[in-house]
Amino acid sequence: MKFQRLNGQVSEADGSLESEPSSAVSAMLRRVLEENAPDDADPEKRDLPFQPRSYRDFMLFERHYYGAALGITSLYRPMVNSVARLFSTITGMDFPMFKPHALWYQQPIFYQSNHLAFYADGASIAYPTYCDYLDVELELGIVLGKPLYNASPEEATAAIAGFCVFNDFSVRNVQLAEMASGFGPQHSKSFANSISSVVVSADEIWPHVDHLSGRIIVNGEVVKEPKVDKWQHSLGQALSHVSKSTRLYPGEFFGSGTFPLGAGIEHASFRLRVGDVVKLEINGIGSVTNTIVAETS
Repeated sequence: MKFQRLNGQVSEADGSLESEPSSAVSAMLRRVLEENAPDDADPEKRDLPFQPRSYRDFMLFERHYYGAALGITSLYRPMVNSVARLFSTITGMDFPMFKPHALWYQQPIFYQSNHLAFYADGASIAYPTYCDYLDVELELGIVLGKPLYNASPEEATAAIAGFCVFNDFSVRNVQLAEMASGFGPQHSKSFANSISSVVVSADEIWPHVDHLSGRIIVNGEVVKEPKVDKWQHSLGQALSHVSKSTRLYPGEFFGSGTFPLGAGIEHASFRLRVGDVVKLEINGIGSVTNTIVAETS
């Protein structure tokens, strides 16, 4: 079942306020949305389907990581990029230095960021003053519906209430230095994210979660068609890992990590500029559209 927030009230995506949810999962999702209303005083956020109580982002797709490494080094470490391309041309293999850290293969990797910087479908996104390369990341947004603590992967899977389209806006020209600091992303990731107005109950998406696909559309032109290839860890495994000795609560939000081909930095194929209108879609879930505007004081 699909839900959205209209005039401050959670309703089914067809506009109905009164019809009964069709499953326990959709009832759980509706309850989470109703109990976590966005800031009605902020016109860029009041149409959010809910206000996340926290935000963590995973990295679950290796091909995105490798493509992003190729793109970011082509711009900011060109000699390293040349070596990598020569290696792949000669050997037919991926350049080892562009693969994730060994820990990534052993356990789900995540970082925690700014849950108050979530913007609604249709909101304007300010182009940061320190930005030279503004990018998007198409991800699956995950809404937690039950408390978790030292949960098994099966318990964590059952606690997922719903899914939405998630855009993790990113500033690439500062990201490389921030990541090299050892503290993870900072200004490159904490200024803005956006999610679709529609959230879909998890039971509708699980049968298709391994085959999700979508589009990135800039100013009406399709510039990328991302799709899921191989999950390094399942979503249940990922949330189970986060819950180790950590209490998680309904309304917390997680990003799946960027789908392969889900960002402009992969192969440095496009970047956003002031005035651009960017739309991210995932088939069967929905879309989120935002306009990039100049930052004002």
